Amino acid sequence: MKRRDALGRVALLMGGTLSAPTMLAFLEGCKPATETSSALTFPFSADRKALVAEVAEIIIPKTDTPGAKDAKVGEFIEKMLKDCYEAKDQEGFNKGLEELEKKDFLKAKPEQQTAILKELEKAATTEMAAAVQEKKNYTEAGKEYTDASVPFFRLVKELTLLGYFTSEPGATLALDYVPVPGRYDGCTDYKPGQKAWAM
Repeated sequence: MKRRDALGRVALLMGGTLSAPTMLAFLEGCKPATETSSALTFPFSADRKALVAEVAEIIIPKTDTPGAKDAKVGEFIEKMLKDCYEAKDQEGFNKGLEELEKKDFLKAKPEQQTAILKELEKAATTEMAAAVQEKKNYTEAGKEYTDASVPFFRLVKELTLLGYFTSEPGATLALDYVPVPGRYDGCTDYKPGQKAWAM
């Protein structure tokens, strides 16, 4: 599979949107350890590190360009969860990891791993739709709604994409990259098959 095909599929799966907690992580920035309560144990154990890295690699596999493991996306996910996410999102992530551990994810064959992640993706889509409807119901009833945690697969996919495309290998090898841009060209022609530009 070519990188372009893999990235196209991931972009379609994401639907071009980020969850509220991920947007807040961008807007508020990371907080000192004294301001964050943690529902996860940091640093991750060696088994947890391997599990997160493997999930990320399945989302963005190594092809003609580096994969998520090459870009150290697992380390990025751990750092982001620890420093930028609330306890409820950390707890949701923890439950997702526990579910994968119960299914012996790391010992499963590649096709079984993909099937497990597809199940989690389907469950996440259903969960997100239900949360949107519940929020709508609360709003229409004039009640205050507290956002639920982001489903595990949605969060791990967002953090994988964010970590990969902000890494040096992701930005310079998977995207078109100009280290020192020249003049600003607001409207440039796109050639079929051309990589997206790094920002």
